[in-house]
Amino acid sequence: MKAFAIWLAIVAVVFGGYALITTMLRETNQVFVFVDSSVQMEPVWRNVHRELDGIDDRDHTEFALAHGQSFSGSELVHSWQPALTLPNDVRPFAGCSFEAVSFAEAEDADERILITTTGNECAEQVTALTDWTIIELTP
Repeated sequence: MKAFAIWLAIVAVVFGGYALITTMLRETNQVFVFVDSSVQMEPVWRNVHRELDGIDDRDHTEFALAHGQSFSGSELVHSWQPALTLPNDVRPFAGCSFEAVSFAEAEDADERILITTTGNECAEQVTALTDWTIIELTP
Protein backbone atom coordinates (compact mmCIF):
# COMPACT_ATOMS: atom_id res chain seq x y z
CA MET A 1 0.00 0.00 0.00
CA LYS A 2 2.89 2.35 0.81
CA ALA A 3 4.43 1.77 -2.64
CA PHE A 4 1.12 2.65 -4.32
CA ALA A 5 0.87 5.90 -2.33
CA ILE A 6 4.42 6.88 -3.36
CA TRP A 7 3.69 6.02 -7.00
CA LEU A 8 0.44 8.04 -6.88
CA ALA A 9 2.23 11.05 -5.38
CA ILE A 10 4.94 10.94 -8.08
CA VAL A 11 2.35 10.71 -10.87
CA ALA A 12 0.37 13.62 -9.38
CA VAL A 13 3.50 15.80 -9.14
CA VAL A 14 4.63 14.97 -12.69
CA PHE A 15 1.22 15.64 -14.28
CA GLY A 16 0.65 18.71 -12.09
CA GLY A 17 4.03 20.12 -13.13
CA TYR A 18 3.26 19.41 -16.79
CA ALA A 19 -0.11 21.16 -16.52
CA LEU A 20 1.46 24.17 -14.78
CA ILE A 21 4.24 24.53 -17.36
CA THR A 22 1.80 24.13 -20.27
CA THR A 23 -0.51 26.77 -18.81
CA MET A 24 2.30 29.26 -18.19
CA LEU A 25 3.76 28.87 -21.68
CA ARG A 26 0.43 29.28 -23.43
CA GLU A 27 0.29 32.33 -25.68
CA THR A 28 -2.08 35.17 -24.78
CA ASN A 29 -4.90 35.81 -27.26
CA GLN A 30 -5.94 39.35 -28.12
CA VAL A 31 -9.64 40.03 -28.65
CA PHE A 32 -11.00 43.34 -29.95
CA VAL A 33 -14.62 44.01 -28.94
CA PHE A 34 -16.74 46.73 -30.54
CA VAL A 35 -20.07 47.61 -28.91
CA ASP A 36 -22.64 49.14 -31.23
CA SER A 37 -23.98 52.15 -29.33
CA SER A 38 -26.43 53.31 -31.99
CA VAL A 39 -30.03 54.11 -31.14
CA GLN A 40 -31.17 50.63 -32.28
CA MET A 41 -29.36 49.18 -29.23
CA GLU A 42 -31.65 50.99 -26.76
CA PRO A 43 -34.03 48.00 -26.18
CA VAL A 44 -31.14 45.59 -25.50
CA TRP A 45 -28.68 47.94 -23.82
CA ARG A 46 -29.19 46.34 -20.40
CA ASN A 47 -27.77 43.09 -21.84
CA VAL A 48 -24.49 44.60 -23.06
CA HIS A 49 -22.67 44.46 -19.69
CA ARG A 50 -23.78 40.85 -19.16
CA GLU A 51 -22.45 39.91 -22.61
CA LEU A 52 -19.13 41.66 -21.92
CA ASP A 53 -18.84 39.78 -18.60
CA GLY A 54 -19.32 36.51 -20.45
CA ILE A 55 -16.68 37.37 -23.03
CA ASP A 56 -14.04 38.46 -20.53
CA ASP A 57 -14.27 35.17 -18.59
CA ARG A 58 -11.74 33.71 -21.04
CA ASP A 59 -8.33 32.70 -19.71
CA HIS A 60 -5.07 33.89 -21.28
CA THR A 61 -6.82 36.69 -23.15
CA GLU A 62 -6.33 40.45 -23.37
CA PHE A 63 -9.15 42.68 -24.51
CA ALA A 64 -9.44 46.02 -26.26
CA LEU A 65 -12.86 47.67 -26.19
CA ALA A 66 -14.44 50.37 -28.34
CA HIS A 67 -17.97 51.64 -28.80
CA GLY A 68 -19.77 53.91 -31.20
CA GLN A 69 -22.25 54.21 -34.00
CA SER A 70 -19.63 53.53 -36.66
CA PHE A 71 -16.13 52.13 -36.82
CA SER A 72 -14.67 55.44 -37.98
CA GLY A 73 -16.52 57.78 -35.60
CA SER A 74 -16.11 55.75 -32.45
CA GLU A 75 -14.23 55.85 -29.20
CA LEU A 76 -11.62 53.45 -27.87
CA VAL A 77 -12.63 52.73 -24.27
CA HIS A 78 -9.43 50.90 -23.41
CA SER A 79 -6.55 49.17 -25.12
CA TRP A 80 -5.22 45.73 -24.13
CA GLN A 81 -6.11 44.68 -20.59
CA PRO A 82 -7.38 41.47 -18.93
CA ALA A 83 -11.03 42.56 -18.49
CA LEU A 84 -13.67 44.44 -20.49
CA THR A 85 -14.82 47.61 -18.75
CA LEU A 86 -17.54 49.69 -20.42
CA PRO A 87 -18.27 52.90 -18.48
CA ASN A 88 -21.83 53.22 -17.17
CA ASP A 89 -22.27 56.65 -18.77
CA VAL A 90 -22.16 55.23 -22.33
CA ARG A 91 -25.66 55.40 -23.81
CA PRO A 92 -27.00 54.55 -27.29
CA PHE A 93 -27.68 57.42 -29.69
CA ALA A 94 -27.67 58.22 -33.46
CA GLY A 95 -27.63 55.84 -36.41
CA CYS A 96 -25.06 53.23 -37.31
CA SER A 97 -22.51 52.49 -40.01
CA PHE A 98 -19.98 49.65 -40.00
CA GLU A 99 -17.94 50.21 -43.11
CA ALA A 100 -14.31 50.81 -42.14
CA VAL A 101 -12.42 49.80 -39.00
CA SER A 102 -10.07 52.53 -37.77
CA PHE A 103 -8.39 50.94 -34.74
CA ALA A 104 -4.89 49.49 -34.70
CA GLU A 105 -6.10 47.10 -31.98
CA ALA A 106 -8.68 45.65 -34.39
CA GLU A 107 -5.97 45.01 -36.96
CA ASP A 108 -3.65 43.36 -34.40
CA ALA A 109 -6.34 41.24 -32.71
CA ASP A 110 -6.54 37.47 -32.99
CA GLU A 111 -10.34 37.75 -32.82
CA ARG A 112 -12.77 40.61 -33.47
CA ILE A 113 -16.23 40.70 -31.91
CA LEU A 114 -19.11 43.06 -32.73
CA ILE A 115 -21.96 43.31 -30.24
CA THR A 116 -25.07 44.64 -31.97
CA THR A 117 -28.78 43.94 -32.23
CA THR A 118 -30.95 42.20 -34.78
CA GLY A 119 -32.93 44.04 -37.43
CA ASN A 120 -31.06 47.34 -37.35
CA GLU A 121 -30.46 49.67 -40.28
CA CYS A 122 -26.91 48.36 -40.67
CA ALA A 123 -27.83 44.69 -41.13
CA GLU A 124 -26.25 44.50 -44.61
CA GLN A 125 -23.01 46.04 -43.38
CA VAL A 126 -22.92 43.66 -40.40
CA THR A 127 -23.37 40.57 -42.59
CA ALA A 128 -20.61 41.86 -44.89
CA LEU A 129 -18.07 41.83 -42.04
CA THR A 130 -15.77 38.91 -42.67
CA ASP A 131 -13.68 37.29 -39.95
CA TRP A 132 -15.72 38.98 -37.20
CA THR A 133 -17.76 37.21 -34.56
CA ILE A 134 -21.16 38.89 -34.52
CA ILE A 135 -23.18 38.76 -31.31
CA GLU A 136 -26.74 39.91 -31.95
CA LEU A 137 -28.70 40.78 -28.83
CA THR A 138 -32.45 40.38 -29.01
CA PRO A 139 -35.02 42.35 -26.99
